[in-house]
Amino acid sequence: MDQVELHKALNRYTRPDTWRSLFQTATALGIYLTSVTFLVVLLHLKVPFGFILILSLLVSPIVVQIFIILHDCCHMSYFTSSRACSLLGHILGVLTFTAYYDWQRTHGIHHRFMANLEKRGIGDVWLMTLDEYRKAGRWTKLRYRVYRNPFFIFFVSAPFLFLVLNRFPSKGFRKRELQSVLFTDSMLVLLLGFLSWWIGWKAVLLIFLPMMLGASMLGVWLFYVQHQFRRVYWAHNGEWNRYQAAMEGSSLYMMPAFLRWLSGNIGYHHIHHLAPRIPNYRLKECFDEIPEMQEIDSVPYLSGLRNICLSIWDEDSRLLVSFREARAIMEKSEAES
Repeated sequence: MDQVELHKALNRYTRPDTWRSLFQTATALGIYLTSVTFLVVLLHLKVPFGFILILSLLVSPIVVQIFIILHDCCHMSYFTSSRACSLLGHILGVLTFTAYYDWQRTHGIHHRFMANLEKRGIGDVWLMTLDEYRKAGRWTKLRYRVYRNPFFIFFVSAPFLFLVLNRFPSKGFRKRELQSVLFTDSMLVLLLGFLSWWIGWKAVLLIFLPMMLGASMLGVWLFYVQHQFRRVYWAHNGEWNRYQAAMEGSSLYMMPAFLRWLSGNIGYHHIHHLAPRIPNYRLKECFDEIPEMQEIDSVPYLSGLRNICLSIWDEDSRLLVSFREARAIMEKSEAES
């Protein structure tokens, strides 16, 4: 099937089912609120803090699912009403520490320019080409190596993004994004302030901090593995192709059924980039019924861990390589010259 026919086929899945959307939202929020209430009760029963901390971390995946619902609202794919999407998105933005309109804008930029080498910098992971890295100064190379270190990305950068950077509007913000950030931050102050008055600020930290730390790391991991893999597509502006960017610049990340449910089927990321208006609960259906969507290499669940050491895009081989591989390529090039 050609791209026009494929686009028509994908469009069949873009109409949201209001009842499925409401059921998914109610389920996610029900689990979230029940879990938080349970943790509060355990605190009043003076259960050891270590046990509560572990249980709080276990709630992290459901926060990720709530974020996926917010993500669908940003694409206006969750309800037929854009007003309903915005209303729910703002509510879920408070629970996930994310300003709805501000994230919608930066994520939209990611979708419009994903895998375009001239359009990097907003809504993506910092990436350097091998040529850029070779020409960079020592300080830039050091910053890049620290930034691309797996420990820094997942344990430092991810929590810092959600807990700190999200409290401010992103670069290039407009009035609407600023208002969204102010609304989210104000609601967080009121909500956390009320909870601190009710159960104590130490209890609030013990319940919500591990939960948000875990959710931020899981969320960044999902985003990372969907765009950072060996044969990932990148191209310069004149050569960039939207279809290739979606099909080859996004991964098919295979996960067990339970994890697919928790992550809102976001592993079918190539489909999402081809047709962002498809609700998360219809992505697997689309994948199963359109053979063309199955014709890309998948990233097996645990094999995705191998990609965390791939950091530099080599334009000659069109591969994402590690720092060690990049050094070997540069040394070979120097020897040959």
